[in-house]
Amino acid sequence: MTSQMFTGTNDGSAGNEVIRIIHGRMSFELQINPRRGFFFLTTSWNIQLAAGKEGHTGDQRCSQKPAAYKRRDGEPYRGDMAVYFDHRIEAPDISADPSLLTWHSTLPILAVASSSPASGGCVDLYLQQGEYVESCHVERPHQAAVLRWHPLKPVLALGWENGEVMLLTHPSGDQAVLPSVHTACIALLEWSGSGSRLVTGDQTGALTVWKLDARGRLIGNHLVKHDYNKPLTCCIFKPTSPGDDVTLLARASVSGDESALDMFSWKGAPLKMGPQEGLGFYVGTSDGTVHAVDEQCKTSPLFSVESSIKKLFYLEKRGALAVVTETLMLSQYTLGPEGGAHEFMKVKLSSKAGQNVDIIWTENSLLITATGEPTIRIWDLERDDNYVLSLDEILGFEKGEMINCVSYCASREILAAGTSHGHIAMWKMVMQPSSNSSSSSYRTDTKALWKLQMPTEINGNVTQLQWGSIQNLLAVNNSRTVLILCEHVMSAHFSQQVAAVQLTPRQLSVTHFTTGTTLPLQCDMHIQGVCVSKDSVTVWNGKLVSVYELSGTGLHITGSFPCDSQVLAVHDENLYTVEPNRVQIRTPQGTVKQLLTFSKAEGNPVLLNVCQSYLVVGTDTAHIRVYDLSRRDAKAHCSAKNLADHITMLGALRSVKCNANGSQVSILISQVNGRPDHKVYFYDTEMDIVTHFDFFTGRPSSGVSQPDESDKQKFQEDEFSGRFPVSHYWDESEPRLIVCETVPVCSEKSPNGSSELEDVSVVTLFCTQEHGLLLQDCFSKPSGLQALLALNVPYYYFSCKPGEGHPGTTEASLPSDQSESMRGAPAASPQMVSKRPLRDFVGLEKCEKGTRDAMLNFSFYLTVGDMDEAFKAIKLIKRSREEGGDQA
Repeated sequence: MTSQMFTGTNDGSAGNEVIRIIHGRMSFELQINPRRGFFFLTTSWNIQLAAGKEGHTGDQRCSQKPAAYKRRDGEPYRGDMAVYFDHRIEAPDISADPSLLTWHSTLPILAVASSSPASGGCVDLYLQQGEYVESCHVERPHQAAVLRWHPLKPVLALGWENGEVMLLTHPSGDQAVLPSVHTACIALLEWSGSGSRLVTGDQTGALTVWKLDARGRLIGNHLVKHDYNKPLTCCIFKPTSPGDDVTLLARASVSGDESALDMFSWKGAPLKMGPQEGLGFYVGTSDGTVHAVDEQCKTSPLFSVESSIKKLFYLEKRGALAVVTETLMLSQYTLGPEGGAHEFMKVKLSSKAGQNVDIIWTENSLLITATGEPTIRIWDLERDDNYVLSLDEILGFEKGEMINCVSYCASREILAAGTSHGHIAMWKMVMQPSSNSSSSSYRTDTKALWKLQMPTEINGNVTQLQWGSIQNLLAVNNSRTVLILCEHVMSAHFSQQVAAVQLTPRQLSVTHFTTGTTLPLQCDMHIQGVCVSKDSVTVWNGKLVSVYELSGTGLHITGSFPCDSQVLAVHDENLYTVEPNRVQIRTPQGTVKQLLTFSKAEGNPVLLNVCQSYLVVGTDTAHIRVYDLSRRDAKAHCSAKNLADHITMLGALRSVKCNANGSQVSILISQVNGRPDHKVYFYDTEMDIVTHFDFFTGRPSSGVSQPDESDKQKFQEDEFSGRFPVSHYWDESEPRLIVCETVPVCSEKSPNGSSELEDVSVVTLFCTQEHGLLLQDCFSKPSGLQALLALNVPYYYFSCKPGEGHPGTTEASLPSDQSESMRGAPAASPQMVSKRPLRDFVGLEKCEKGTRDAMLNFSFYLTVGDMDEAFKAIKLIKRSREEGGDQA
């Protein structure tokens, strides 16, 4: 939509001055007779409007929203660009070559087995940024053969080449060696669903079942020992239903299953689990036989295939067992309730077999193989379909590059592959496969379900990689070392006409809008966060804080100090960091000047935000406090507020922001089931009340009656109902004005799952004590812009892709056909910020403060429906224009 103001003389009105304003879908025409002192005001909901200037016509149509896309409810919005930070593990012996790696399923703990000619074999544990856990080092004269984590506890089972099996506990480093029953290299270790059973097997065919307590400690001797007289190759437990198995329930929760999330709600009823876990399992041998072992540990042969068994998979929906052999033959068997198996499918997976074949199985019944070729083959066993994914040289992959290994992240729907040229290829599933092939959304070209991303580069030949932990970390082995890749959404911040946007893990683009310059900033750390002011740029990574001063045409460091705060805010020369139960006020060199303490009930500060001279702090117990920073020492602006007393189903605070005069605090929350709330909440610090605007219904919790309320309300609800907010920003100077980014909520399970299309709306609201919450504007975010950064009248500020924040990329559905991107930036630092005028300031971008304030008042009173006050504002604008202060 566009908003414009035109002035001129209406020939049919005897010298009357005409002011016409196109405001959203409404037009206003004021005819003013200066000599007689009267005016006529005409309003309409026109589709085509005539402008006041001769020969100028305005065509105002209702903006058409882009087609909405389906997304799983609660999936985090990622409008900002993301990169992967790589952390090299802090290996105690750099000469040792890593051979095995495995993540804990939920905890960010990585186990790595290494070997060296001098010391033999060792196993070490590392944390999410590669930190070495010194207490958990295990060393033997022989190599580790198998590593398996307990499904729930931080207990690692280790199997060695000499047949030794031990349990290693993190972080204590306690080691428990199991009684010696194996005399050959351990071939398999497998935990039951909740970890009460551990199966161990070796290359002579000896299989042993052990019982463990709830803490993962061994109970007595082994329950049973079987001897199959053939090397054991693989083992899987028969899974229980998700309602009975806490591990599967946890996985479903991570993947976004609503019922599973509700069951894990910390304020809900106690989780009711089934009476027991599934204890039956299947074991495969090198002669091609599959044996079934029941819950009483009795074993019986089930079926045989023609060669050694490489992998076993259980298809829950079909109640079938899938077998992959060393010759890469895939067979599927139905299992009878009383035992027995019947083969119903058999196919050759690939003509290239060998030890380097990597095969993985996903929970949505996809079998994925990498055989040292430039392609990956995917077998959809539910649809009885298969297809190939290939590397693309256009995206940066190289000719002759081979794929060695694969790993799939279910919660992010990303398939990662390691290549021979040191690249990590990632395919994003852009449409959830439909189980109903006759559905209209089903695509016969299933290859289109995946989109290849730009490669992530590391050195060497990637031989192994694995997603793991609830934080979706990717461990990569290149035979010389192990790197941990963690996704990071690019940091960005705007304040006082300075914007910083992260380009790479260590580099920022800093734009100074007052001078029109853009500078690169290269840091010595992986940047986790950035905060700017008119004179400084502060960056941090959770361990270190560095402060850079903006001076002339450059940036130079003025302070750096260790600090483990995960959040930070800046006001003038003060830095605000957090620690348990306290906010620290520091100098740029890190000296603590003042402490703001919080009681145990108020909790630990986890969120900070500064606007003008006010600081708002949010805690992990859902309390907020506001401080006045205008004096030498920070002073409490209001009492601490427990939002849990006013907001039902409150799980945690996601974001808190305060306005320019400290009278309002806006809050985004997550509900107790982990999903983001549909509402943005407002705390009035003067009235001590909490209100909200619900983006699911498109209505506020309070407000005054407006003209044409029914039509306006219907239009408002049609425009942006069924959504939830992902970000919010107050205007830096105008305390009444706030803007929110919102995305659609999709409650029904759709085969489209996720999509690349983004239906992101930018919604601007007025917030006052007298009139409550009022919609000022709503438009769709244009393509090319990444995310909203700030609101500072007369502009919105967005981060953007290099070269895409210019006027030519602005869509017709914007409130303006114009865009201003900073010019004069050095070529080495691409322009990463685009500013777009508010609807009512198109043509008035360069107006002086008096006109800007009058235009804001006109917009506000027009929204309220107070035509008298709106007319007074118009007269101020006209007087300012007559004095020559502005050029529209």
